[in-house]
Amino acid sequence: MVLVVVEIVVVAPEVGNAVAALQAIDVDWFGVAVVATVVSMSMFGLGRRRLLAAAGVRTPAGASVAAAFVANALHVTLPGGAAFSTAYTYRWMRDRGATVAVGTWVLVAGGVLATGSLVALGLAGALLAGRSGGLVGSVCELVGLLAVAVLVRHLSRHPELVRAACAHVLTRVNRLRRREPAAGAAALDDLVGQLQAVRPRPADWFAAGGCAVANWAFDLGCLAACAAALRVHGLGLPLLLVAYTAGMATSGLSPLPGGIGVVDATLVLALTAGGVPVAAALPVVVLYRLISVVGVVAAGWVCYVVQQVRPGAAAVGTAASR
Repeated sequence: MVLVVVEIVVVAPEVGNAVAALQAIDVDWFGVAVVATVVSMSMFGLGRRRLLAAAGVRTPAGASVAAAFVANALHVTLPGGAAFSTAYTYRWMRDRGATVAVGTWVLVAGGVLATGSLVALGLAGALLAGRSGGLVGSVCELVGLLAVAVLVRHLSRHPELVRAACAHVLTRVNRLRRREPAAGAAALDDLVGQLQAVRPRPADWFAAGGCAVANWAFDLGCLAACAAALRVHGLGLPLLLVAYTAGMATSGLSPLPGGIGVVDATLVLALTAGGVPVAAALPVVVLYRLISVVGVVAAGWVCYVVQQVRPGAAAVGTAASR
């Protein structure tokens, strides 16, 4: 808390200047930034919808996108938001017919695709910027994520391997707890049976991966549009890619919701390192965060209220889509 207060006192004059700069905003480019953010969040929801469809669970596109907005609002707003967001998403999928195994698989596969696509963008930025240090790190991360993705795909195709490994662990746990060796085996068999129903095709992986890339790409487009709205030119694609991926990669390091403080500082530092004056970079980041964080959170809570007021609407849409 002391650190936050110190940062506010030190940075307040610059933030005040940044807010004042927003008065000269280009309305057309501001509209482009808002649309880019809406499309970005929509791609996130549609990517999860495709993974669910690959497991045989059909959900309406609108309900899937609305759920993505709500989950984001919970993640950013509430203390320990990641747990609330995951719990909400899991419950939302279960309410629409996803089994325990399918819901878990979708969360894991979606996380791998999201992280992998961000690393791929960082790799592209390092290649275009010609930074060997960042290039090596991005390549190593991408190789590791590809290995995880291959492992997830292999296990989804061969759930008997999951059962064998889990059965071994279950036997050890039962022994430590002085229970029958076969205790819990029936539930394990049921879980493996659910996993056997998950048979994603290459087209499913490609479509979900494309949505993951589009999610980050349109969010990056929001940042670029914010720069154009404030008439900050000369931000080449390499600089935008490097700054954006650096900012998103540090989002989990902030104790505050939405990576407040850390993401903003990283974006400003990366832009200034690329030759953008602080007086120009800060208003761009402020505007970008107002749209991509504050605006999206507000939309998410609106979607949540609508879900509570009309709880039967989503269920009707789901039933109609099956």
